[in-house]
Amino acid sequence: MHRLVVLGVLILTVSLALAGCGSSSDGGSTQASPGGGEAAAITLPDGWTMTDALTAEDVGAITGKTMEEFPEASSAAQDGKPAGGYTATGVDGSKIYFGVDVQGGEAGYESMLSYAEPDSTADVSGVGDQATVVRFSDGRAGIIARKGDAVIRVDWDPKVYTDEPSDFGARLANALLQKMYQ
Repeated sequence: MHRLVVLGVLILTVSLALAGCGSSSDGGSTQASPGGGEAAAITLPDGWTMTDALTAEDVGAITGKTMEEFPEASSAAQDGKPAGGYTATGVDGSKIYFGVDVQGGEAGYESMLSYAEPDSTADVSGVGDQATVVRFSDGRAGIIARKGDAVIRVDWDPKVYTDEPSDFGARLANALLQKMYQ
């Protein structure tokens, strides 16, 4: 009888330990995936910064230019809102801005879209759960994308980066999303 009690306690202990392994308290930010399927999780630790996700070399591989990090005063990584910029060495107006709200959700996505010029938006496929290329009132082009609850914004000067905006934006946004969800 004593062995059965010990075996029961051991099974209960192992079960509780295994149940704790699925916790989101391991430093990753859990994001719900669309359709109620398996959850997608940001694999970067809580409080991650933009440079934890993307290097200047990552961005340069897309732009074809030598890029440098540009710190963003708006970054609030500790609050789940990292931001950062990258500039092409010696090129005026070349900053590419990246910003994320890891808990923005659909409301955050719609809020970011509200800053776009009227009639300047176009849906882009193959980027997160939904994405839209936009033009802002200052003339910058951008892409706003959502994957789970995470909302990202990337913007740039289309006079400096003359690639077709939806393609260029998709490559930039997907580079960030790939690093976020490795």
